[in-house]
Amino acid sequence: MSSQLCSIYSVSVVGRQEYNVTMLLKLRSESGKQPVYSILVPKEPFGVIFMEAESLAVVQRVTYGVKHVKGVLRGKTNIEEIIKYIEPKKPAIDIEVNDEVEILADVLKGSRGRVVSVDRERGTVRVELLDTPFPMPLDLRASEVKVVKKAGRGGAGAAETG
Repeated sequence: MSSQLCSIYSVSVVGRQEYNVTMLLKLRSESGKQPVYSILVPKEPFGVIFMEAESLAVVQRVTYGVKHVKGVLRGKTNIEEIIKYIEPKKPAIDIEVNDEVEILADVLKGSRGRVVSVDRERGTVRVELLDTPFPMPLDLRASEVKVVKKAGRGGAGAAETG
């Protein structure tokens, strides 16, 4: 693709209504036999969906009169703008083995544990609870724990973090 533009158009919708609009547009394009090839609902910017279709006129025909559709942006969407929503982002994990953490989610909220292993690819940590008489390993997302005390490294004392 030398022009870096494809037949993808941006549709502005009411925030948090992207999936409802997508289902309506899918049904409309199928029932009217409109050449709509795909619809992308990005996770992050609320209020926009991307439609791959034969032309702008097709997108306007399919979206006309649909509740929660604000409008169609004229012109094709740049491919780089779409790729940044499709590519997975790896979370930055600042948690190390032997760090003491506090659990922020689920039933064990407020419990403390020690990190046994960190999987940076998946963004998960394995934690053993400190308050239990036997080791109870839990696999949690890194966003579900907060570091309370860093493990001492190289003779330095453990640093307290907020």
